[in-house]
Amino acid sequence: MDRQNETKELIASSFKYLVCNKPIDKISITDIMNQANFRRQTFYDHFDDKYDLVTWIFLYEITELTRSSFHWENWEQMLFLLLNYLEKNKKYYKKLFLNVKLDSFKDYFTYTIKQGVQHLADEYFEQNNQINEQVEMTEVTINFYAYGLSQLLHEWVLGGCLPPSDAYHKLLTQVIHNSSHF
Repeated sequence: MDRQNETKELIASSFKYLVCNKPIDKISITDIMNQANFRRQTFYDHFDDKYDLVTWIFLYEITELTRSSFHWENWEQMLFLLLNYLEKNKKYYKKLFLNVKLDSFKDYFTYTIKQGVQHLADEYFEQNNQINEQVEMTEVTINFYAYGLSQLLHEWVLGGCLPPSDAYHKLLTQVIHNSSHF
């Protein structure tokens, strides 16, 4: 791991700790940096503001989590990893989703899920040597799964990640496998 990411991870860890222990609106950059044991300016060497930090945390941790399994044939494993990650960090993400000032995070969360679904669809067509002749249908299908999944995950986190991730994974994969039977 490079030094820059190591510093960002320490700042992120401090922020996540603080979010779990006090209201987000009451957390200052100084609080974050005191918790991380860095000078205040170090924050601005890496992030524009708290909201930039929030999006970096999500993208970085999800990328690290799925780096080795981000392939079409592993979509179920990726979903399982995502559910476990959200469950492990449920207090943090619940507070993010409930914070009105961070409402744009939900949009970013949805965008990231959509990018992942798009990647999997593109890889599926490429691996199966299929030309996507039904571009409009594919786009609607990707949107259906991306927006549906992100909203379900959002509500699941707000509901305290119940049922537990393993049971919810089983339920979601059954729904996806059976969706063509409607």
